[in-house]
Amino acid sequence: MKIQIQIINEYGVFSGEILSVTDIQYNNIVDMSKNFHESGFEMTTEDGGFIIIPPDLVKKSILKINIL
Repeated sequence: MKIQIQIINEYGVFSGEILSVTDIQYNNIVDMSKNFHESGFEMTTEDGGFIIIPPDLVKKSILKINIL
């Protein structure tokens, strides 16, 4: 399956690169995302960039995993 992670906060919507994952990998990503708010977050964006979100902003953000 293909997925794309999005971070949504007061500064906008940030979309990660599209990833091909197995069902097991998807379930692991979902499990890891449950601790999303405990630290900062890093992600390669869909346009090839790289984003680092500091912990204080992560606490105000929503992580969304889209199945494409």
